[in-house]
Formats: sequence, C-alpha cells, structure tokens
Amino acid sequence: MSQNIYNTLIIFTSFFFINISTAKSDETLIGLNASAKHYCVCFFISEMKSDYCDEAYDRVITASVSDDELYSQIKLLGYNKDEVGKEISIEYGEYNIVSVFTEDTGCYFKK
Repeated sequence: MSQNIYNTLIIFTSFFFINISTAKSDETLIGLNASAKHYCVCFFISEMKSDYCDEAYDRVITASVSDDELYSQIKLLGYNKDEVGKEISIEYGEYNIVSVFTEDTGCYFKK
C-alpha cells in the first residue's frame, strides 16, 4: 500500500515540475515575442528614437511579465536592429525571434 502512495507521489511531483518548466518556456517565448514586436512597431511604424522605445518598453514589460528574473534576462539580451531590412531580432538559447516590417503588412514574425 505505501509503495502505491509513494509511486503516486512521484508521478504527481513529476507532472508538477514538467508543467512548471513548460509554463516557464511559454512565458519566455511570449516575453521575447512581445519584445521584438514592441521594438518593430516603435522603430519602423511610430518612427521613434531608441531612448523613447526603451523607456516605453520598460514601462510595458514590467507590468506584463510576472517574473522579475525573466524581465532582467530579456532586458540584458537587448535586440539587433537592421535598418535596411527593417528587422528586429532577439536571440536567447534555442529561440531566434525576428519581427519584420513591410509597408503592406506592418510588423510580423519571420519563420
């Protein structure tokens, strides 16, 4: 009987930690996508300067991301801006997020 309870606890604990790691990955991806989209819109549609875009980003992302560590990591990553191709890219581990601006479609994510 106690072996069954032990096995049940192990299975429950495993599912719990798998779900937490999946949720963390989802929040990371959402944060990266939101960051790339923000900078794409700010630079290429609104045509704002870097200082204004950074300040607006700080205000929005701190209210949106619940994990301070994730916010700090995303902030440290920064972004790459390609003026010619009108692209904003952010790389983090296995993720490479690219938001592209065109006159026809606005900002969209590149696959």
